[in-house]
Amino acid sequence: MPNAASRFSFNLPAPLKAWQLGLLLAIYLVVGTTGHLPWRGDDLTYLGPIHSILTHGNWLIPELAGETFRDFPPLYYWVGALLAKALGWLLPIHDAARLASSLFTAAFLYWIGVAARRLYGPTAFAPSILLGVSSLGLVVHAHETQPVLAQLAGMALCYAGLGQLAGRPLAGGLEAGLGAGFAFLAGGLPALALTLPVMLVAPLLCSACRSRTAIGGIAAGAAVAILIPAAWFAAIAALQPGEASRWWASELASVLPHADHLGNFSRLLQLLGWFAWPLWPIAGWAIWRSRHVLTTPPLALPIAACVLAILLVTTTGPLRPASALPVLPAFCLLATLGASSLRRGAANAFDWFSVVAFTFFAILVWLGWSALSFGWPPGLARQLAKTAPNFASSSIGLTASIGALISIALLVLPQLTQRTPWRGATNWALGMTLLWCLAVALWQPWFAHTKNYQPVAGELRKVLSAQPAGCISRQGLADTQRAALDYFADIQTISDKTEAAKGCPLHLNYAVGANSKKLKEDGTLIWERRLGGGRKAEVFRLYRRG
Repeated sequence: MPNAASRFSFNLPAPLKAWQLGLLLAIYLVVGTTGHLPWRGDDLTYLGPIHSILTHGNWLIPELAGETFRDFPPLYYWVGALLAKALGWLLPIHDAARLASSLFTAAFLYWIGVAARRLYGPTAFAPSILLGVSSLGLVVHAHETQPVLAQLAGMALCYAGLGQLAGRPLAGGLEAGLGAGFAFLAGGLPALALTLPVMLVAPLLCSACRSRTAIGGIAAGAAVAILIPAAWFAAIAALQPGEASRWWASELASVLPHADHLGNFSRLLQLLGWFAWPLWPIAGWAIWRSRHVLTTPPLALPIAACVLAILLVTTTGPLRPASALPVLPAFCLLATLGASSLRRGAANAFDWFSVVAFTFFAILVWLGWSALSFGWPPGLARQLAKTAPNFASSSIGLTASIGALISIALLVLPQLTQRTPWRGATNWALGMTLLWCLAVALWQPWFAHTKNYQPVAGELRKVLSAQPAGCISRQGLADTQRAALDYFADIQTISDKTEAAKGCPLHLNYAVGANSKKLKEDGTLIWERRLGGGRKAEVFRLYRRG
């Protein structure tokens, strides 16, 4: 939107050279993504459908451990499976599949940079990417198997298309429609609800978008955005007619508002407060500074997208960090505008706080590693020992050397960045990347020990080899445990709430902490395995019926 954007365009030097930005992104995206077994939680859960594609060819409808899995449509799983097939000769399946997260995170950062460039001028490209990297909420999810990352890439592509709607209406509309359609294939109806309404209200937010050609471009884009999910649903209906209606019911339920989050309002505010840090205060400054021109497209479009994302996160879905990821694209755009206009004192404070904050967190990472390796400080060491009583550190010298080099870089590199208004964003991105590298270097053995289900699955497989063949019913197993048993040991279970489970000769129970004492015994106990300790101790029990 060149005419509308001229009011907000800024002519500032680039914060980093192209090769420096590329190197920083490569380190951010790759370190910690490969080189470890899938961790419990989302990393294991969303590996399940990829494993199902590779072993059973279930490309159209996602499945997890033999059952339909309706959390997300299949776009992320398709890319993960293709990467696993292409790189399976070089990397373990889980590492190759997890590179889909790096690919979609890179796409998200690139397209949000393109959107910022089209809205605020050419020099906004790199700062918007740096602010995306700076986000506290993105860093962990960018390195796990996470389908919402594909949704972010689609949303960013949609906003980039809207950014050129006035100058190239047909191309912009089609680009926005493709982004919205891909967002649906990644995130379902909630993703479409975050993109299509912004497209449809664009003529109200942008006077240059009210021409006949611009409205035609929006109409063409909206048609594409609807055609992509319609084609997927049509394919499901052709192969499994009943499944299409069940998917649609599940999608509708995912966008129905509820008041559960508002009942836990303090936790909701805490989640949004740290998750979108440091984007939201800078975005707030951009809105306040430009409060008299809020109806201009470079402000109105990201504000509309931001309000829509916050409403959806606060009134639908579960209250968990991954559910807050959709607020990041619009916050990145607004923060780019805000960072360019920070007054000198605020810009220096933003820069200074980034250095102090990451130094502080680096000290905490080192203290945790010291407690794991040497038992000091003793209080922290006791707490960690309760969580994983059998953990033993290894390669202490090598780990400390790598961590020391990263720490030196964390202290030195921020002092070498250019003194421009973008320096705070650059140092936040540098600090986040290096802090993540430090955490991976020092703590990855701990994560591998506490979040690894491979030993449990292997042990259960050996126990089952001595039992009569037959199905296994389950109680308490969540998607993570089911995915782990299927991926590591090819073990699939049947819910005890189904009629088919009544005839199973074996029954597997799972519980966490105090709930393990409440598990109902179902036959003769033939195997038990405990993981961790304290309130988060996990217990697996296998019973033989009859």
